Amino acid sequence: MKYKIVLFGVKEETNLIIDKFKSDIDLLVTLSPEEKSKYKISGERKNKFSFNNIFYSDSYKFSSSKCLDFFKKNKFDLGIVVGWQRLIPQEILDCFKIGIFGFHASPMGLPYGKGRSPANWSLILGFNHVFNHFFKYDSKADNGKIYKNKKINILPWDNIKSLKEKILLDQINSIKDLIRDYNNDNIKLSEQNKSIFESFFPKRSLEDGKINFTNTTENIYNLIRGCSYPFPGAFVDYNNNNITIWEAYPFSYEDLFPNSKVGQIVKIYDDKSFIFKTIDGSILVKKWESKNKLNINLGKQLK
Repeated sequence: MKYKIVLFGVKEETNLIIDKFKSDIDLLVTLSPEEKSKYKISGERKNKFSFNNIFYSDSYKFSSSKCLDFFKKNKFDLGIVVGWQRLIPQEILDCFKIGIFGFHASPMGLPYGKGRSPANWSLILGFNHVFNHFFKYDSKADNGKIYKNKKINILPWDNIKSLKEKILLDQINSIKDLIRDYNNDNIKLSEQNKSIFESFFPKRSLEDGKINFTNTTENIYNLIRGCSYPFPGAFVDYNNNNITIWEAYPFSYEDLFPNSKVGQIVKIYDDKSFIFKTIDGSILVKKWESKNKLNINLGKQLK
């Protein structure tokens, strides 16, 4: 069978692309429920996809005989990846006449910042923009030729959710252009910038969200906004229980609480938001949660 345009993905953002381009997409490739249950996928689609023609892969790496047989027995033109966090092997890439295209947001432009969680890292490291690349896949991570590249500003109050929303809006525009150029047989590609040094961001784990109180107010704030929903969140230890902090802002960049210790809760508000002291100021926590019921007490220390 011939499939002209194929979408790969397992996330909520995948379903948003389906909603926008349902008349253009011939096939959705996603994970089987059994395979998806093996992974912790941030932002995964919990409900069934709003699409009829679906191939359920039993391998996230497309390494099973079922996957290989399916792709080799059918014909494909163009693949688009939104929400699939694994490399696609060369033998699958070779099944697509035009190729498979996907996105990567780098704070300095590819080949800098390849690898995992680039949008999260861009916030955590304090960058004020990312370059969102739409590129043709090859067998190496984030290595292919560029179709489009868009600079997206990161504002001081952005968190990972708002940054991902900006990236998604650019993805929609870029996919629209790619489908137009595919239909007109006019897809043009350019090489990655060889003057930029190649680097890779490492995979982030749940433990990487723990707040280090030797860091500055700005660095703690960047960690919180870079780990917020739909990711696991930044966290602290309080009375031997974890508090996950979903939303917080710098309250001061000077020491307004000279008689308090770093990490100490120095102000509590009626709505249960609170302020804690840092090494060079303080942070206002607006949204937090804990698995155990906790009473936040003035003067107690976070660790």
